Amino acid sequence: MRLNPRGIGEVVVSSRPYEEYLAMFGLTEADVLSGPVLDCPGGAGGFAAGVRTRGGTVVSADPVYAQDAPAIVGAARAGLERGLAYLERNRDSYVWTWFRDVEDLVARRREGLEAFAADFRGADARHVAASLPHLPFAEGAFRLALSGYLLFTYPDHFDLAWHRDALDELTRVAGEVRVYPLIDTAYERYPALDELRRGLDARGHPSEVRRVEYAFQRGADEVLVVAARG
Repeated sequence: MRLNPRGIGEVVVSSRPYEEYLAMFGLTEADVLSGPVLDCPGGAGGFAAGVRTRGGTVVSADPVYAQDAPAIVGAARAGLERGLAYLERNRDSYVWTWFRDVEDLVARRREGLEAFAADFRGADARHVAASLPHLPFAEGAFRLALSGYLLFTYPDHFDLAWHRDALDELTRVAGEVRVYPLIDTAYERYPALDELRRGLDARGHPSEVRRVEYAFQRGADEVLVVAARG
């Protein structure tokens, strides 16, 4: 059963650029080029295209890839407009340290969307139409899995059991998992985070919360890092 909507509402198809990914997950370029990476959900951002142009290997997974490119681009543009309207209503909840201003935000997100549009050729081995908590990948298929703005972000859409299953699936397919942010779109830290971490540890997946230099939402300056094996 759906809970009462909080924050921005429906899940947004995002279009974050490559550089923003590195910052929000606390990664270096060497980190993402040293082995196969899973981006889940991949959305319509420029991360995967950026990894590929630099010689790395990455797979993006998102149910939106079942649609064609114009539909995905349209959804990302609509998501950006909805995000800007939400930002305008909640200006005090944002910090302008990574982005200079709204114009810089829009320019970078459009840059990410353009990179995606140039790279996307429909659902294939690089862009897989799939969603958590069930992914069509072999155990340990990736060195690193990144999940941005899905887990913890929409508590009115996904309950605690879903979060537990999603984390178990990510640790099944990757040697290391990073999840960002740890707050939802109403700017509140996910209340069951410690419970989820205790469960991960009991199943042999130790985790830690690391501070990152990136923040856009106030308080969103931490990333969860989970090891697949203790």
